[in-house]
Amino acid sequence: MWRLVAAVVVCVGLSGCVVYLNPLCTDAISNGTETDVDCGGGCNRCEIGDSCQVDADCEDSTCERGKCTALPCFNGETTEDETDIDCGGPACRTCSGGRHCEVGADCASGICQPEINTCAGLALSFTDATYPAGNKPYSLATVDIDGDGDIDLLSAEEINSQLWVLSNDGTGSFQNVAMLSTGTFPTGSGVGDFNGDGVPDVVTADYRGDSISVFANVGGTLSPRVAYPTVAGGETSNVALGDLNGDGNLDVAATNQSRASVSLFFGAVDGTFGPAVDIPVGLTGASHPYSAAIADFNGDGRNDLAIADTQSLTIIVRLGNGDGTLQPEVAYPTRGSGDLSVITDDVNGDGRPDLICANRQSNNVSVLLGRGDGTFRRPVLSTTRAETGPYTVATADFNNDGVLDLVTGNYKTEMPAAISNSSVLLGIGNGNFEAPRVLEGFPSYGVAVGDFNADGKPDFAAANFANQTVTIQINTSP
Repeated sequence: MWRLVAAVVVCVGLSGCVVYLNPLCTDAISNGTETDVDCGGGCNRCEIGDSCQVDADCEDSTCERGKCTALPCFNGETTEDETDIDCGGPACRTCSGGRHCEVGADCASGICQPEINTCAGLALSFTDATYPAGNKPYSLATVDIDGDGDIDLLSAEEINSQLWVLSNDGTGSFQNVAMLSTGTFPTGSGVGDFNGDGVPDVVTADYRGDSISVFANVGGTLSPRVAYPTVAGGETSNVALGDLNGDGNLDVAATNQSRASVSLFFGAVDGTFGPAVDIPVGLTGASHPYSAAIADFNGDGRNDLAIADTQSLTIIVRLGNGDGTLQPEVAYPTRGSGDLSVITDDVNGDGRPDLICANRQSNNVSVLLGRGDGTFRRPVLSTTRAETGPYTVATADFNNDGVLDLVTGNYKTEMPAAISNSSVLLGIGNGNFEAPRVLEGFPSYGVAVGDFNADGKPDFAAANFANQTVTIQINTSP
């Protein structure tokens, strides 16, 4: 019996020809019409630094002298009509404060200081205050719990296994108004409307309790927890919220780092959840899924799941089928280490969800830009500064230039009186970030953002595990 076998013949000058049988775009070698490993030609476009033959081989770049080269406005240089690196002029983004300018239109603030040709708004400034937040506060969440229009703060504290509710008086000042029992050692939290009544409810991940705790919001007050077990010995570390089975109700994905699994809880219309559906992550015994994020990565209207694996140093993506089941894993290296916190947001403003991961051991943040088809580009690394140990990460536009920025909660095993509490990284708009602005203070785990004093500027909070407080950073930037 004859069988057709796909083949590609590549001939180079007088050197002869090579026949490739069944060349694939996923075989980790450069073959067929590819210009580099698994990219170019008939495969996905290549990234910056890869070999190419024509511009069509390159993604968001041009082919120059056989290499994919970054476009102007994204190449880390001051080129053509730019007034500073990758900003200013008629074609690039506006420049942030302190960058060189010629006219006001070059600046995000709209003000080019004439005598020094520098964009106004140089100072990114915060005023801090601390409040009690329980014994070893771990995870933070921001939401208007009591319905008064002010953003309140939730602190999941580990030692006493409690959820603290800190009410905001509208000026950015907080007072503890409730302490609710969680499962043992809560290390993660999330907020969402589980029963469709228009008010936010709360869920915690209970690390030693191998469970999640759900708190229904009744009239602005959280009810006692309802516990849902995950898996014995799982050390359930974090939660992510989203509708995974397409029924219109929020579901919960809980990561079990010591059992190499994620527990899926499918929500009902009344705010209750079914029993855990446990799905494996990576290789059993060789995977430590610590956190997760949910979004529609391929634009098909169905939510997908991303998982940060601290063991393989990858973000594992599983596309959703819309019925609660997931497609096979695809692992994306982060090029960092200690990958603890993964979130999703649109960092480069192209309408496609990206992945952001805080890497505690390598003191940086990985950004994997989404292509919109469920795949992600190679990670771009931005430092949070040496010896900061970023534990968690959140997004906000702190300098109001229309580009998302990052803030990390910084952990450090050595604890002098004053060390890095958090790092703020201003976004450039292409997945890269400017040098970090490091705020000193006690080491922190969780970080959360919100406009605490209703002035239109995002503020943030950091959970200081070493001195049982939360630091509120009010954004006082011009």
